[in-house]
Order: sequence, then structure tokens, then C-alpha cells
Amino acid sequence: MSIEALNWVFNVAPVPTDRKDASALAFTLTALANHAAPDGTEAFPSVERLMAYTRLSRRTVQRSLRALEELGLIRRGNPRYRDAKIERADLRPQVYDLVMMAGLSTGPTAGRQHDAPLTSTGRQHSPNGAPAATRRGASMTPEQSFKPSKNRPAPSAPTGRSTVPPVCGQCDARDSDPVSARVVWLDTDRTRSNLCQNCHPAVTR
Repeated sequence: MSIEALNWVFNVAPVPTDRKDASALAFTLTALANHAAPDGTEAFPSVERLMAYTRLSRRTVQRSLRALEELGLIRRGNPRYRDAKIERADLRPQVYDLVMMAGLSTGPTAGRQHDAPLTSTGRQHSPNGAPAATRRGASMTPEQSFKPSKNRPAPSAPTGRSTVPPVCGQCDARDSDPVSARVVWLDTDRTRSNLCQNCHPAVTR
């Protein structure tokens, strides 16, 4: 069993949903993935084994295999590994490789939603029948531009002279305080204060 192959079948493989045999195709592809290598190759379960997995008739399984080949989801594989495992030639089933690149290309099958499966024409549909335009979770809001607006005024260049006079050093103000906040505290709990006369020359006590 290959987790990689099963993950491709469950989440990526573009199995059409608008066909009468859609369920049979999905079951058969899943059964093949259960016998494939991590890269999707060397799957050679017998038809009887596929019938047991899928609960489908022999003819339905054989039709599903042909349809999956026609859809490009599987292809005939190299029999070398199978021949090393099964000595009797009359008991050797067909080897299939899963085309795990299907559904990962840049074509119409790329990036499809898990809840919006493909049809046999390769067109992706949402559950209400409308074409699905985005991936799951993708936002329809256009990306914001970070380019500066032409009408926005440019920040003024520094002139080298500060418009705020320096702290006098005699009050309780800090360099970052504006002139209006430069005071002398009159008590320890800082509830009473007077404006600093040095920073506010026009103020009298």
C-alpha cells in the first residue's frame, strides 16, 4: 500500500464526475493505488482482486481499467518486477502505473478544489453548477497596492533644527515631552504640578 498514491487518488486525481461510471472509476483507481509503489508504479493486482475490493463485476472492472487508460490516469507499466514475483506466466496480471502528474500540471486540472471535482471535459464546477474560479480559502479581495499615492504629500525633509526647545534640566520633563507637558511635580504621588518656568518663560508662579 502506498500512502502517496492513495493521497493522489483522494485529493488530486482528476476523476470525472459527470459520467455514469464515475464511482466505478474512482473505486478501481483507489484499488490500484492500494497496490502501487510510492511513485505510483508497479501496481498489478489481479482482476479478481479488484473485483473483491470494489464489489464490481469483472466486466465493469475491465471497462473501468480501459476508461482510466483513456483518461490518462493510468498506463501500462513495466512487467519486470511482476515477473520476478509471479513465476507462472498464465497467472501474471497486467501491470499499471498511476500517472500521478495528472492534476498537478498548469492546465485546467491544476489547483482544483476538493469540493469542486472535474467533469469529463476538464472543466471544474462548484456544487451549485457555477464554474469554480478560486481555490479553497482563496480570497476574492484584490491585493492592496503598496505603491505610494501620487496625491499623498511627501514627508518633509529634516532641516537639521528641532522645532522643540531642549529640556532645561531643572524640571521633571523628558526630552520626548512636548513643551506643554514640561512640569515640576509638587508631591511624590504626582497629583499636583506647576508648569516649568524655564521651559515656559511667560508663565509666572
